[in-house]
Amino acid sequence: MWQCNTLFGFSGMGIPHAWGWIVHFLFWAALIGFVIWAFKRITRQGSGPSSMGGEAASILDSRFARGELTAEEYRQARQTLGNR
Repeated sequence: MWQCNTLFGFSGMGIPHAWGWIVHFLFWAALIGFVIWAFKRITRQGSGPSSMGGEAASILDSRFARGELTAEEYRQARQTLGNR
């Protein structure tokens, strides 16, 4: 009958096999990496229409700081962005 004397890279005598350790490490690294990636993707802030408003507000602030917009133009544009 077929027997497997290794478990996660350990032989029956407790001596680690190099390939077992490498495969074991790669498995856990991939699993942890996937969980982190999935968590970031699910909880991503700044996706969808609301992020465009934030980006537009940032551009608007920069233009006002450089003097490209008057105070009235700036207030009107901020009001328009707030009504989205």
